Amino acid sequence: MLDCLGLDEQAERIYRLLLERPESDPSLLVENLGLSQTIVTAALTTLGELGLVERLPAGKVRPVHPAIAFPPLLAGARKALRAEEQRLHLAAAAAEELAAHAVRGAASATSDVQQNDGTAAALRCLEHITATAARRLDALAAAGPSPGITDPTDYTPIVEFAVSLAERGVHLRVIMLDSINYLTPLVAGAHRMRAAGVEIKTAPALPVWTLVVDGEYVVSAVDPDDHTRGSILVRTPGAVAAATDLFEHYWASATSLGGEEPGDGPAPLSRAQKQLLIMVANGSKDEAVARRFGVSTRTVRRMIAELYSLAGVSSRIQLVFRAAQLGWLDGSELDRV
Repeated sequence: MLDCLGLDEQAERIYRLLLERPESDPSLLVENLGLSQTIVTAALTTLGELGLVERLPAGKVRPVHPAIAFPPLLAGARKALRAEEQRLHLAAAAAEELAAHAVRGAASATSDVQQNDGTAAALRCLEHITATAARRLDALAAAGPSPGITDPTDYTPIVEFAVSLAERGVHLRVIMLDSINYLTPLVAGAHRMRAAGVEIKTAPALPVWTLVVDGEYVVSAVDPDDHTRGSILVRTPGAVAAATDLFEHYWASATSLGGEEPGDGPAPLSRAQKQLLIMVANGSKDEAVARRFGVSTRTVRRMIAELYSLAGVSSRIQLVFRAAQLGWLDGSELDRV
């Protein structure tokens, strides 16, 4: 309780005992408190330096009355606290100046184009968006992690990024892949974002990770197949208009999170399953399907097994024929992808 004034637990116990038994000698303190002579001697030295005890003849000590001893200690502590508050105030001002400097630096890095080479630079770009986006952000969340995210299996950072923006009042619209329904962490993250106010839809396929920020600039992955290469930020009005049109095109046909859009009646397959079926029918390898859906090849095999179960077949050839019989496929959908 009194550690802020320089008294540790042992020193406080000794001082309290001295108040009950003034003019005690150290041996009595050792006996009554069960402490070693070394600890008692060190504590008495501390109490003496703080002005809480006085030495008496014959090796005894007596406590200084708390009403006399503590006001100077409290005054010193208050002075130290005011000094610390002043240092914190100066540190806060310095932090604000650094934040403003970072914003100016990012804005002046180039007039129109900013290349964020590698994961670290792309992450700094995401942090800049989190700190400065003011009104609106539209995102195409294509396959794989966002540029700047180091762990492709951990979707927490991008969820925190979206929730943080939403809590600041930024209006977010995000289009994710239909295949998130096969990845439990992504489903949980999507629902957490939606609970924070993010509008979320899903689409069978998306071209590349793209962020349109406040209608002022666009950030997209440098390489759709390798997000470790970083991102590129473009401020030109033409690029912003093109990215905005691209997002609106996908948004208009995307499905709200949690189910198909109403109006077309029940479908025998989900949109993700339909897209998977088309790729299987066109002979796509598991690796190509995995890239399109942003999942592992093991997950692809599980997805195909679910189609086998729905169709009551055991091979890809049987699946294609059965799908045609059930009306799940028609000729126009072959070789589409």
